[in-house]
Amino acid sequence: MLATESLLRRLVDDAGQQPLLFLPKLEPHPMGAAVGLGGVALGLYAARQSAATLLGWFALTLCVAGMFIHATLRRQGIGWQLDLQSRTLRPVGQPGEAQVLDAEGWSLFCVGGSGRRMLALEFRHQDGGAPRRFFQTRSGANRTEHQLTSQLADALAARLQMGRQGLSL
Repeated sequence: MLATESLLRRLVDDAGQQPLLFLPKLEPHPMGAAVGLGGVALGLYAARQSAATLLGWFALTLCVAGMFIHATLRRQGIGWQLDLQSRTLRPVGQPGEAQVLDAEGWSLFCVGGSGRRMLALEFRHQDGGAPRRFFQTRSGANRTEHQLTSQLADALAARLQMGRQGLSL
């Protein structure tokens, strides 16, 4: 998806220069599911009516529109803000607490994500504890998106002067 590739290219460029970096959570907008489910409900209603051909076509159109919205429209304003000067990771628009990454022992990992053909970036501390996942590609990401995510991990690790482990493409 070209929009995701351009976002990743911008993030790689910004990671080397900007003091603050906003890493969005790449997830579909819930409006796609709402429109699609509305189309299904209307289709079920139309199936029970006699001579509901026009209503059925409208329901099918809503289902297709819902799939299109789901594939193209992303939620805005949620993700993580990484302050590269103070080495602080803060959640934006989602629950969680800020994490300061200034102590020794932090590493940046590029690992497999939680879905099919996904990559994720997370901070882990050598003493253990839950990893802080702050970026994940979309499901079904292509090779270019994976390479750009790996480049983003390289740029962030260099800028934060911490170790980088995991997948390198």
